[in-house]
Amino acid sequence: MKLMFRRQGEKSQPGNEGYSVLDAQIVIRGDIETEGTLRVDGRLEGNIVRAATVVVGTSGVIVGNVSAAEMVICGAVHGNIDVERRVELESTANVVGDLSADAILVHEGGTVRGRLIVRSQPVEQTSPPLRIPAPAAGEA
Repeated sequence: MKLMFRRQGEKSQPGNEGYSVLDAQIVIRGDIETEGTLRVDGRLEGNIVRAATVVVGTSGVIVGNVSAAEMVICGAVHGNIDVERRVELESTANVVGDLSADAILVHEGGTVRGRLIVRSQPVEQTSPPLRIPAPAAGEA
């Protein structure tokens, strides 16, 4: 997983310059606002706002709402999740709340108790819509 290791000389993308880790022994009560990457292996009782990427490890628990660009869930989230692009639920994931994203991937075993909302991408129309000709008389 590239999240924890960066090669020397590798340029970071905007918004992904750093990352923060909440270790398995940590319990935080309060909101976290970051434009970077956040990995939660402990317990967070609060909301995550504007994160670039959120990774919830298998021992990680979030009790609160999450707003991020991308998210990978291996642990538990009890709250609503609003992701701009893509969210992936691993087989050990447990989500209680509504999940909204452009793309949602749920691996076998991952559970969601709430609504899944997949936002549609606008379709660029470069050609007129296809017209299906009506069947000729006698054809059916």
